[in-house]
Amino acid sequence: MTPSRTQHSSPLPSSIITMATTTTTNITTATSATTAATTTEDEDSYIDYEAFLTPTFSPHSFANTLITSTNDLSDPSLDLTTPLSRVLFDLQEIDTHIHSLTTASALPLLDFTEKSNFASAAVLGAVETQVKALRSAYDRLQKDVAQRSRTAEEVLMVVERLHTVTAQLREIGRALVIARQIEVQISELTKDRDDGDFKALVRASQNIRELRVGKVLADVDEGVILVRDLKKHVFTPAETFVLAKAREAVLGFEPNPTTQITANGTGNGSAAFGANVGGRSVEVMKEKAGAGALALFLLSQDEGGLLTTAMQTLLNTAVNASLGALTRSLTALTTLDRSVAEVAARCQNLVALQTLLTSIPLPSDEDAAAAPEYTETTAGRRSLLDPLLEQLDTTNLQSMFFRSVATGLEPRVSQVVARGGSNARILRGAKERVRNSLRACVERGLGPVVQKSVDFEVAVMVGAAGSLGR
Repeated sequence: MTPSRTQHSSPLPSSIITMATTTTTNITTATSATTAATTTEDEDSYIDYEAFLTPTFSPHSFANTLITSTNDLSDPSLDLTTPLSRVLFDLQEIDTHIHSLTTASALPLLDFTEKSNFASAAVLGAVETQVKALRSAYDRLQKDVAQRSRTAEEVLMVVERLHTVTAQLREIGRALVIARQIEVQISELTKDRDDGDFKALVRASQNIRELRVGKVLADVDEGVILVRDLKKHVFTPAETFVLAKAREAVLGFEPNPTTQITANGTGNGSAAFGANVGGRSVEVMKEKAGAGALALFLLSQDEGGLLTTAMQTLLNTAVNASLGALTRSLTALTTLDRSVAEVAARCQNLVALQTLLTSIPLPSDEDAAAAPEYTETTAGRRSLLDPLLEQLDTTNLQSMFFRSVATGLEPRVSQVVARGGSNARILRGAKERVRNSLRACVERGLGPVVQKSVDFEVAVMVGAAGSLGR
């Protein structure tokens, strides 16, 4: 045993160490003596021990060698007495040799065995003492650590489950608060009054958006009945109602009512924004449309997809109505001025809506629910109009409106001319009037709000009457 191992193992009694050392010395001495005696006797013996101990020794080859060396190969008779006697003599010699060694080394072997047994008993006693101490320590650890560990694991499981239940209850409580808020906000929206709190539309949309993106009820089990009832009877109907209200607010934005265009076409189609509606009504309509647009953006799963759909519907409605009015005027030129005023009024409504969307900053997930501010957007910050124009693939709404009207008007003019008759002759004869009316439609439709060249829109609309000839 080296000193380094003694420092890391349980110490044994010094008497056992001394006895083991003495025993090892006796074994070495006895082995050396036995080896010396064997070597001396081997030198005196005629037996070839090396032949018997070689790994390639074969009994058959050895027997064959003995027989051939003691018999004449030409003699047909075979005598096995001599080789058998030699083998028996060798066996007797080996037996005598073993007996001599045993007799000569009996006392050292007995003494060595006695001392080895004594040393082994001492070592075994010390080991048993150490094992008993280890077993006692293990039993104490089993009682003090293992049992407490099992109890701690049970407590930990209970705490984890309580934490899960607490978290779910907290989320359900938050959902109940939001559900109550949504109910109050919807009740404010259902009041039949023009000056209703349209900010509630934005707040309700923000709450619904919170639910949709997983900030509320994200970690609550779907099997909870209250959660299912909240989604079925509160959140889903509320989202449907808010979405309908928001679309209605955007699609109903009409500060220049086309129904008030006078029959003589002078109307107010060329008037400035809001001239046909009282100032208070315009502000209410503006607030309502702004809240609806922001609500549609917040309810969209992508960047303003619902707002884009509503605006596309609004554009399609305006284009179809304008095409219908202009088509009727192609065969009844007396209504041309009224149709032009109507188209101009629809374009003014789009210009006003575009201006409104430009004033509303683009919300982010971190923005709190608040009413839209109709002021100039912060420099460098995008407005609601930016993603809308990107998805519609246009630079502005009025340009898209006039391009669509011109695209639909051109084949209708061609049809009237192709049919011939008095309508075609009258239309050809009034081609300058038609072109001037279409030019005036663009100029009056864009109005003073858009301070830029209108040559492109004028060229598009006048080009729709190209089939009338020059």
